[in-house]
Parts: sequence; structure tokens; C-alpha cells
Amino acid sequence: MTEVEFIESLQERDLDGIDSEFSFSTRELIRKYDADGAHLNRWWVMTPVTWKCPSCCRTKDQIVRLNKNKYLTCQLHEHHDHMKDVVKELFESFSIKQEVIVADALSEKFAIKTAFSLSAYDNTVVCFDCNKADADAKKIVQAHRYFSFSPKQIGEFVIVTPNEDHRIDPIKAMQVWKEAESIFTIRMQMAEKFARIAAEKKDWYQPSLETATNIVRKARWHFERHGVTKINKYEPEKVLYTPEPFKGKNSSWREKNNPQIWQKPNSKQLEHLASTRGKFWNRYQANWVCPCCNRNKLTCVRPSKKNAWVLEIKSGPMFDVVSSEVNYQAEPMCIDCLNTALNLGREAMKETGINIDFPSSVICIEVLKQIILIRPHSQHNYLNEKINSVIPMLMQRVKTIAAIEEVQRENSRKRLEEFNLNRKAAV
Repeated sequence: MTEVEFIESLQERDLDGIDSEFSFSTRELIRKYDADGAHLNRWWVMTPVTWKCPSCCRTKDQIVRLNKNKYLTCQLHEHHDHMKDVVKELFESFSIKQEVIVADALSEKFAIKTAFSLSAYDNTVVCFDCNKADADAKKIVQAHRYFSFSPKQIGEFVIVTPNEDHRIDPIKAMQVWKEAESIFTIRMQMAEKFARIAAEKKDWYQPSLETATNIVRKARWHFERHGVTKINKYEPEKVLYTPEPFKGKNSSWREKNNPQIWQKPNSKQLEHLASTRGKFWNRYQANWVCPCCNRNKLTCVRPSKKNAWVLEIKSGPMFDVVSSEVNYQAEPMCIDCLNTALNLGREAMKETGINIDFPSSVICIEVLKQIILIRPHSQHNYLNEKINSVIPMLMQRVKTIAAIEEVQRENSRKRLEEFNLNRKAAV
């Protein structure tokens, strides 16, 4: 398909995940506003038709408006913190004040790297009105020239009207600035310290001849060139080596003895967990209990390899004995129960040599309850004799589910072929 043919094909459709000057939605907006065309930029194209500004929450059709050339303005901007500019300017200022300039390219690189740790937010795409509101609000409150409001802060003081320029609430803008000013002062002080360290060549940065990121980037290019990504798109390297050359018994995961944790988290540790890693702790009510092991939320909290205390509550497809089908909307359970289901499924898959999409889908919660040894604040241990007795059943279930999944894939392939044929016929 040529570029012209591709653009013509967009007249009656939108592109999933990205946008276009030539797509159906943009043409509809041009007709709605009786515009002569649309003036897009790269960020508008790289965001979906359904994109919302993270600051003002307007959708694209609420952001556009006619400009003086009678074109629809369709502009998004990358809003960024100015700490990189601060550190670079201070670094140069300190460096040229030295009797003998000792700073070099590595010193400047160190200074720039430290700037990222001082940034108040990540580079974020916002609408052009919100980007302008940041500059306007800074003038109103007379903020430091290197200060910038975060996307969230911008949303606190803009007065939003669809398809119009933002107005700014000066009282709220001043409140936001006053709340941020003390921390900004500390950030500026740290920026000065880092810049001085770099200018005096007292930094600790040591560059690598080749970074891990560079190796990954080059390797992915070669995987593509050799066709390896056609076999495994997401982890092509695993095609070219054996990830587990020294495999133990398929049942080794359940034959080790997980230790009993006797201590329990105190109130401060739980508060820290909730504020730093509290995704699951905050999502579930205090009276939540795991539907499998029946532990409450507190007793499911346990140590991990990386953290003193963690809580994970997740769901995965499980077998339903009543319907004799896979339940893809199974009730969430503690991570120890889910991991048990996943490992059981993987063991059954290894025994049969057959893969299925969801390892946990071979086991039902009723069986899962019978094979675990439950302890508070600890990983489960297992009743291996009982597991040995159910493995043949799980192996048979793997074969059945694999056959069903193959039929589903074949049906999906046929539907896709039929859809493509109908689309070509329509064109």
C-alpha cells in the first residue's frame, strides 16, 4: 500500500492508539467547525483519539478551536521541569569561577544526571492551553523563573471551558505556589550543591564503555534482522538459549520448606506499607479475607526478598467445578494462594509437555484449599501427598483446556480472515 492509498483509507476510520490529520474523527471536527483544515503537531499524532489532558481533563474534541488562519488548532506540548536547565547554568557559573577549570564532559554529564533526581515530575504531555497556563500563572504569583507547576498543580487553578483558552484563578494559583515554594527552595539548594561538586570535579560518576541499555538496543536490532522476533516478539533472546539448562524435578517448587514468620508488623510498619506500597492494602476493606486460605488482610502481610513487609492480592483464571469451565473472573486471592495455583498449573504443563495460556486455570479453589498449610505472615507450605494424587487429574485438564484454546485460536483466525476479506471487498 502506497502512502497515498494509506491516507485515503483513513477517511472512514480512526487509527487505534494514535491520531491523524486525515482520519475520520479529525475530518469530522473540521466539518463541525467549518475549518479549512487542521494544524496538528507530533504529540497530537502520538496520542489516541480518546486522549485526555492530565491537567484539565479535556478530551481532544474539547481542546480544538479555530485559529486566525481558520484552521483547527490541534496542539499538545511536552511539559517539563526546569531543573536540568538550573543545574547546567549553575554548573557553568561555578566552573568558570575556578582559577583552573577542572570540569570536563563527564562532570557536565554528572550534573545533568543529578538534575533528574531533583525534578518534581516526569515530562508529561498536556494540552497547549495548560502549557500556557503554567507560564501565565507563574507571572501572576511571581514565582521563580525556573519554577514550573506540575500537571496536577495546573489542574488545581485553571478555569476550564471547552474549546476556549483557560482562565486562571489567581487565589488558587497563589495557594499552590505557597505550598510548593519551601520545597522548591530546598531543591534549588541541592541543585547548587550538585553543580558545585561537578564544577570542582569532585563527582563520583564513572561511565561504562558500553551500557546494558546499549547492548539491549543493539541486540534487538540484530534479533529483528535475523528474524528471531518473528518467533518470540517480546523475549526474542529466549529463542537462542535454554533458560533452564539444569532443570530439577517438576515438583521441586513445593518440596522446599518455607519458614514460619513468627513476628508481625507493628502499626508504624503497616502505616509505611500503606503509604509506600499500599496499592492492595488501600484497595481492599479491613474485613477482606482470602477466599482460599481464609487469612484476613493483616495476616496476609508478610516479608519478601525486597521489602520488610508486603501485601499482594491478585486474581487469575481458575477452574469452576460446577460449570466444568474456566472462570476468567475468579475472585481475587492472596498472592500465596495464587502462586500455588500457578505453580501447580506449570507443574502439570511440564508433566504433559503441553502449554496453555493460563496455568492457574487447571485448578479449582476447592482443591487448592485442601493442599496448602496456612500460617500467618508466611508463605504457604504444601501437603505433597495430596498434590501427588491430584496431578494426574490436572494433567488431563491441561490437555482438555489446550484443545479448547486451539479451537478458539482457529476460530479467531478465521474471523480475522473473513473480516479482512470483507474490508478489501468494501474498498
